[in-house]
Amino acid sequence: MLFIEQDVDAPLGGRLDRWLAANDNPGTIYLPLVMTDSGHDISNGDESFATVYGNMIDRSLDRPATAGMAVTSSRSGSILHLEVQLDNRSGATLSAANDATLTALVWQEPVDPEAIPVVATARTAPIPSLVDGSSAKIVLEASVSALDPDRTRWVVIADYQPNGTFEAYDTLQAVTGP
Repeated sequence: MLFIEQDVDAPLGGRLDRWLAANDNPGTIYLPLVMTDSGHDISNGDESFATVYGNMIDRSLDRPATAGMAVTSSRSGSILHLEVQLDNRSGATLSAANDATLTALVWQEPVDPEAIPVVATARTAPIPSLVDGSSAKIVLEASVSALDPDRTRWVVIADYQPNGTFEAYDTLQAVTGP
């Protein structure tokens, strides 16, 4: 389980776009905006946070991953290099047609263990046309010069729009690392 925070006024890595694509409520939207699985489940505004978020997390944990993913990371000076091995098990061809994307979100682990990490930088890359059952290697690089190397953390998220443009995205797999 990973909780990370973004500045809604300066979002990184297209995550706000994922939330907005999933929102089918034409009414007013209130902060905080919360989502699991790239928008498969969303919430907003003041509510019983423990109950609502707990249910969202439980539903997410009950869902199987639809891709295999391994990530190898290395840092050279101010560049974080993430090499991703992605195995498509979604039952669909991943491509630009369904906005299949890898997103790396990078942050510095807070000194306070009770604090929620805040995303410092992000990088995205399209997933090349990848039929079900096939694999690809994709590289993401991010500048991390302002981050303490001992406290730098990341998550790589593979997601797509299974039902087409302007519909909710779904996470295929996510991997975290030091």
